[in-house]
Amino acid sequence: MSPNLRMIRPWGLVAGSMALLLVAGGVSADDTHYRSIPIGAHAIALGGAFTGVADDASAAYFNAAGLALGPTVGIAGGLTINAWERFDLRRAFDQPDGTVDATTKRGRTVPIFVGAAIKLGPKDASGQKKFTLAVSVLEPIFFSGGVFLRSTSEPLALSDTYEVLETDRATWYGFSFASRLNLKQSIGGSIYLSVRKLNHGETGLALDGGTPVPSDPDRFVGTSSAVNTQALGFKAFHFVLRFGWLFRIKPQVQFGLMVQPPGIPLKQTVNALSQGFVNDNRDPTMPGTTQAYFSDEKVDAKLPLPAEIEAGLEYWPAEKVMLALDVSFHGPVRSRQRVEISDPVPVGGLLFDSDTKRRAIGNVAIASDFSIGRRVMIETGFFTDFSSARKIPENPDQYYNPRIHRYGGTLSLRINASGIALAVGSTFIYGKGDAAGVVVDANNLLLEYTRTEARSRIVYLHLTGATRVVEELGDKAARRIKARSEKKEVEEEVPTPDETEPSTGPAEPR
Repeated sequence: MSPNLRMIRPWGLVAGSMALLLVAGGVSADDTHYRSIPIGAHAIALGGAFTGVADDASAAYFNAAGLALGPTVGIAGGLTINAWERFDLRRAFDQPDGTVDATTKRGRTVPIFVGAAIKLGPKDASGQKKFTLAVSVLEPIFFSGGVFLRSTSEPLALSDTYEVLETDRATWYGFSFASRLNLKQSIGGSIYLSVRKLNHGETGLALDGGTPVPSDPDRFVGTSSAVNTQALGFKAFHFVLRFGWLFRIKPQVQFGLMVQPPGIPLKQTVNALSQGFVNDNRDPTMPGTTQAYFSDEKVDAKLPLPAEIEAGLEYWPAEKVMLALDVSFHGPVRSRQRVEISDPVPVGGLLFDSDTKRRAIGNVAIASDFSIGRRVMIETGFFTDFSSARKIPENPDQYYNPRIHRYGGTLSLRINASGIALAVGSTFIYGKGDAAGVVVDANNLLLEYTRTEARSRIVYLHLTGATRVVEELGDKAARRIKARSEKKEVEEEVPTPDETEPSTGPAEPR
């Protein structure tokens, strides 16, 4: 582990003797995990095992070919709340000369999915319209949080704080088209505009009340202080294409396939800010020194989207039981610098991974639906959420994103009534792996990174719904128009009194 003095100096390690270990907290959803945030309506309850099912408007994301199936298409939506989360680190802090207090900050995450579809075109042999158009909005990445650390050491009257805050949000706006090829097959495609905003900031404050006088230990002379702020504000735009195919192998078995090429970058930039000062008056026999710095520039950035392939099966072993299986694969991302800046000094702070490298990773999901009566259904699912982050070496020479492999389960209750399927449930995620930390020794101006064990636990609550009311209202309107048209035609065929023969009998009362 090699020291990097240029990295140490900015956040002002002027304290007398300090050894502080900083470790970044885990994140709920980031660009190293691809299945952390539940998306869709029915798909949430199935733990993402939806590629071969694709039976509501969230098929626009999972497999657009599913939009062309079913007698009705309407609206689907999902609201997910991060109800509880805990991130544990073994040997998280090492402070031989004092104590370290840490406070984890988590923002309430409320990722969304909303989709709507309408069928049009001629009808096929099954009486269904052949084509489907859909729009959808979803958030595959949603995170807000950070960590606040405070270090104190006696008798040096030392006080140090370090704060890391990060928000990461990707919103996809999409348009989809699907078509039935025949009674067994359908195809579809979606094009999404991905808008990602990633903000990462680190602020360090070091205050030293002075050094003790040898002849009088209770007396201190000389003061030192330092403040450093590193902030990165990313904004990235990509086009994302997702193509789907569904094939009904047997009446009770359906196969689905979805292919997504790597995201097409449109514009990727970052505002990189670095500012602070160091005021060192520790040696009373020497004049104090003050250093200040400021840098703020907008440069190109890299936040790539990897390729993805998903395959799934839907199987009905009984009339009221459905089983689903999904296998997914995300391609690798090559190593490049996230921030393309000429200055060799690292940007973003001590706990920012500046490398885009991601490993190829595969995941699986299995799920089932059990109908209880005509209106109630229990839905369960199990899925993996393995990390694509780089493997952290035993003695790292830089910061690495946490590498935590996760496993999750879902349990939901769905009620169907009046054309609306409403589901409430929960998702549980547990993971274990490695995280990187940084050990700073201010007395020796030494910075080293280390590897430590990490554990993550997350609980989501979700409320989802799919409705057919929109299409039902459309059908009612069409029936009314048709009825009015037929009534008008009948009225036109009835002869007027002038056209009839004169009556010889008494007039009928009106």
